[in-house]
Amino acid sequence: MLDADYILLLFVVLAVIWAIIFIIAGQSWQLFGAFAPAAIVAYFFFDYHPMNCLLFLTVPSALVFNVSAVLSKPKFKGFVFYLNYLLILPLFALYLYYVPGMGKEASWLESIFYGFLQLFFVFFVGKLWISDPLLLLINQLMSRKNDHFETQIINRVIKGAGKSRSFYVNIRYLGAIEVSGFFYWYIRFKDIGPNDKVLVRVKTGWLGTEYIAGFPKLISRG
Repeated sequence: MLDADYILLLFVVLAVIWAIIFIIAGQSWQLFGAFAPAAIVAYFFFDYHPMNCLLFLTVPSALVFNVSAVLSKPKFKGFVFYLNYLLILPLFALYLYYVPGMGKEASWLESIFYGFLQLFFVFFVGKLWISDPLLLLINQLMSRKNDHFETQIINRVIKGAGKSRSFYVNIRYLGAIEVSGFFYWYIRFKDIGPNDKVLVRVKTGWLGTEYIAGFPKLISRG
């Protein structure tokens, strides 16, 4: 029993560390992956309920860990652009079904206002944390184009502070782009300077979205 307690404690510690790392360094499409380990374990510990399957929605965000930056603007084009929003509709349906009687004690104006705010939150979470990661995961299943090119990282900078901070790097031939914190801290950990030559992988995935895959490979020091 003591061993089981130690194992559980170790898992909790590792899950917390995992969550902190993803929250600090993850891009928007990676953030929900912070809860993936805890969600998977919770699925097997909770009493069975069909809605428990929603816990697995955290997994795609963890599986797109290697999508360091999305170069396509917008992220998705053509039919996939609309599919990105259509995938959110089931979340609206679930929300309206499981949150009945919203604003019963409020005036009709307050009910509309708070209802709009809550639905906007569902839309925001659904797109950034569920729909985007799922489509990015599908996108990387197969590559239409796979480029490896030698370049240099001119500089790196963090903009903002706290939860609103963003990571940017200036890559020769690509310009200044927003990247994941994993990419940024990897460059800093490797102490890659503006005179160093690196190899960067740029892929165009199955859905036509272009992205930087993985981390830069150091070729030579300047």
